[in-house]
Amino acid sequence: MAKHTNVAQKEEPIMDTALREAHENKVDIENMPLETIRDYRLYNEEARKLNKKLKMVRYPIKQCPVELHPKQRVKIDTTNGSRHPIPVFLSNHLIHFDEKLTPGKVYDLPECIVDYLTKKGNPIWGWVNLPDGSKETRQIDKTPRFTIVSVRQDD
Repeated sequence: MAKHTNVAQKEEPIMDTALREAHENKVDIENMPLETIRDYRLYNEEARKLNKKLKMVRYPIKQCPVELHPKQRVKIDTTNGSRHPIPVFLSNHLIHFDEKLTPGKVYDLPECIVDYLTKKGNPIWGWVNLPDGSKETRQIDKTPRFTIVSVRQDD
């Protein structure tokens, strides 16, 4: 049995087309623009991939400047009532932040720093009953170290 010569050609799936176009439009790592957080994320992903392929660190990981991060206006205070400046240091793959914040003042802080500060606290330990009937000491809660209040921006 002969095949039909008038058979419509199959269309390439949309996902394959998008991936092919993205691969064709790919920018070399030396020429990548670093103007947004997304640009820094894409650069770092490519740098990690190439460093792993080369088995050496040829392309350093670049942290996005504080100015490019989305900001949140907050008022920060300590829960113990201290008025001493709070040293805040966070240096990871996202940001390098090293400042002293005065309690009671309003700041425009990057959202990752606000998240970092809200997670700071003193653990509260307690006994937990396990399903097999035994007891174990675990962290059951955390006393927050800072009070962080969002402040509305009035223009």
